[in-house]
Amino acid sequence: MASCAALLTTLLGGQVASATSHTAAAAPRDAPRVLTPYPEFSPDGNGVRDRLTVRYELPVATTVRIRVEPEEKTGIAPFEVGLGRQRAGRHAWTWNGRVGGRLVPAAYYRVHVVTPLGSDDAFAEADLEFDASLHVQHRYGARRSAVPKVYPRSVEVRDGVPLEVGGWSDGVRRVVVTFRDADGRVVLRRKVRLQDKWGGELVWEGRDGRGRPLPPGRYTATLSGKDRLGNRGASEPLRLWVSQDLLEWREETRTLLPQDVQVHPCFASTWPECWAYVAQGEVTPSARFPGGLTHRANPDPAISGRAESSYWVPVPEAVRGLHAVRVAFAGEPTVVGETDEGHLSTEAFRDDGVVVSSSSTAQTPWDEDHVFGDGQGWDSRSRRLPPGAWWEFWTTDDDAFDVATFTLDLRYLAVADQP
Repeated sequence: MASCAALLTTLLGGQVASATSHTAAAAPRDAPRVLTPYPEFSPDGNGVRDRLTVRYELPVATTVRIRVEPEEKTGIAPFEVGLGRQRAGRHAWTWNGRVGGRLVPAAYYRVHVVTPLGSDDAFAEADLEFDASLHVQHRYGARRSAVPKVYPRSVEVRDGVPLEVGGWSDGVRRVVVTFRDADGRVVLRRKVRLQDKWGGELVWEGRDGRGRPLPPGRYTATLSGKDRLGNRGASEPLRLWVSQDLLEWREETRTLLPQDVQVHPCFASTWPECWAYVAQGEVTPSARFPGGLTHRANPDPAISGRAESSYWVPVPEAVRGLHAVRVAFAGEPTVVGETDEGHLSTEAFRDDGVVVSSSSTAQTPWDEDHVFGDGQGWDSRSRRLPPGAWWEFWTTDDDAFDVATFTLDLRYLAVADQP
């Protein structure tokens, strides 16, 4: 539940703030005012934040009652507490998180401060769970169910799998990550101090405390700790695999026909808005180059004339994504003797990226932060893709250009062939 705290702080807390200010503007000036719009507590008896304290201010002396209503289905009925007559000024009401001696469940509650002159309220959270997570930072397009591998015996690189440690919603600041082998034996413990609300990072290298590669096989990692409310707990075990294989650098060059690697501009997305794409020019098979494509921009000044095409080449063997991508094109103006140009870029945001242009051939520089270089699998509304090379080619204004071939250069880490 606490993992939703940030979102609910924004949604509920924001609503409280706006509602409070609205009430202050519309209610009588003698209405009470809650001073703690989003209090949290953990009534588990461990001595840390066991009680909820709601502070409020009374402009004038009046009788006060507190009404508490669960915001979720908890089995706890709303209840009221009469506080009698109180003087003007600041006050506090404290609750131990129990109703009739029964501990309330973890949930969100609305606490109303009510007087004959008006009322104000706040959202409070009863947090009884340690909520921190441990997951793999980069999966390179693999499904979440896939067990990530680490290659500690590699010679050309010191391989590792970055793990994201999260506990920001509960205010976790220090945790311990414990690695165990398939028999449950502890092979490594690492303390992680979370620097900010976004958590921290730990690199799993498949090595023991002395830096020696661990035996190949199955391992698990578990995060444990305590949050600022005193809740203790542990994450679900994260499955890992230590490989006996080695990684090696590979560099390769591929000569490609445009028709063989062309994709729809929205090929990587399932967003309906993207598939409403309207072509601004014409891209057709080339009559001059087998497998090539003719790009003829729309000369209509009322249209941002552009004939463009997209290309993608998967490289699933790039186990750590593509380190660098470089693309060149070769072709000629569609009309012999003209000076029309073709344009190419490997970057998704061309306005800020590198674009190469030519009437014959041009090559991009190495792109070491490629848009699909790490694959794609984190967005539920996008297609799951392995690491791959992507680029766009286009003409503008009233230009027409035939692209004959692309030359793709790749640099990446792959599993070495066994001798």
